[in-house]
Amino acid sequence: MPRSIPTLCGSIMAEPFSLGEKIHNAAYDHLGLEYRFVCFGVEDPAAAVQAIRTLGVRGMNVSMPYKTAVMEHLDEIDEAAQVIGAVNTINNVDGVLTGYNTDYLGSLAALREVIDPTDRRVAVIGAGGAARAVVYGCLQTGAHVTVFNRSAARGRDLAQSLGIQYGGGIEDFLASEFDIVINATSVGFRQPTVNPLEGRLASHLVVMDVAFIPAQTALIGQARQLGCVTVSGTRMLVHQARKQIELYTGHYEAPLEVMEHAMLQEIERLQL
Repeated sequence: MPRSIPTLCGSIMAEPFSLGEKIHNAAYDHLGLEYRFVCFGVEDPAAAVQAIRTLGVRGMNVSMPYKTAVMEHLDEIDEAAQVIGAVNTINNVDGVLTGYNTDYLGSLAALREVIDPTDRRVAVIGAGGAARAVVYGCLQTGAHVTVFNRSAARGRDLAQSLGIQYGGGIEDFLASEFDIVINATSVGFRQPTVNPLEGRLASHLVVMDVAFIPAQTALIGQARQLGCVTVSGTRMLVHQARKQIELYTGHYEAPLEVMEHAMLQEIERLQL
């Protein structure tokens, strides 16, 4: 397959976003690898996938709205990504493009830092791509998952496709019935005062948010005030990036602390 110097990795998205670039390049620099990560804003996902083949791009992150659109243009799809219905990572090995979903791995790794989800009662808020990834990850541990979503049709569709319960809208969520609650919606992203579970938390809960800007969302802030164990979206983000880097480099262990430092610095800059 074509080669470049340095080895090129990147991300395809509608609008370029610097966070992935900072995280990945910090890791490659720390590892002493001739790798460089570049963000591409694209309008044609099929042409973007062809560019991976033509230029020999080693690995490519995929952001919304292209996580589903790229799938038909790849050579292979990992089983988890197939079930989730979304690819956020394209790994190019000797010209064979394989799609993965590291979002579910990132959510699970972040959650496991504070609790073993096995046999726990987990409430997931949302029914989009992030929610599907989070639900899939929790199910791999044997957790008992219920999804809550504003749109009943989307909530029921997710529940049926993944074999879980649909609990109704957010107003139907009762903290006493769960051990863990995970916000997998975009509510709170770049909105430091908006909490999708305002007034619905209890101190026994483990509370996780997939939103990562700000680093402490309103949901995580309120949960900490109540004494809840919390998992911020930044932990999920850095863990899913860690898996991408390990795929793209083939065998190197990604430096989590280095990546997290670069991520938090960039989030702070983006908020200025």
